[in-house]
Amino acid sequence: MNTDFHRTSAKIYQFPVGGRAGQTQRAAAAQPAPRTCVMGSGWYHEAAIQEEAERNRTPRR
Repeated sequence: MNTDFHRTSAKIYQFPVGGRAGQTQRAAAAQPAPRTCVMGSGWYHEAAIQEEAERNRTPRR
């Protein structure tokens, strides 16, 4: 039986200076740009409102 053995110590690694800040910057750069939303009036809706208003203005028989 061999009783003479050598234990190696754990290897110590240096953490990056910026910490996790570099990870969030990379994640933000990987995200796609937000899509633009175009909003406009629905001409058909406006026309229907005008038609209804005109219909209500004329006297009924």
